[in-house]
Amino acid sequence: MRIFKVPFDIKREEKIFGGYLSLRQVLYIMLGASSLGTLAMPIPLIIKIFFISSIATFFLLCSFLKIGEQNFDKFFYFAIKYIFRKKKFVYERCSK
Repeated sequence: MRIFKVPFDIKREEKIFGGYLSLRQVLYIMLGASSLGTLAMPIPLIIKIFFISSIATFFLLCSFLKIGEQNFDKFFYFAIKYIFRKKKFVYERCSK
C-alpha cells in the first residue's frame, strides 16, 4: 500500500460554507443574527436599535476583521486576559 503525503495549510482556516466562510465565521454571524430576538422584548425602540447594532457589530468584527494575521476574536480574548490578569507591582526606592 502506498502512502502519500497530503499537503494542508495549518495557518489558514478551511472555508467550508461555499468556499468563502469558515465554521467560526458562520457561528459568529449566527450569534449576531440572534440579537434580533430583542425585537420581541417590550423595551423602547431606541434601546433595541442600540443593542442590536452594538451586538451585531461586535460579532461581525469577530467574524471578518483581522489585525495583522490574527483574528479579532483572539485579539479581543487576549486583551481581556491582559486586563484581568494578576499584576505584580515592584516598589523600590532609589538610593541617592
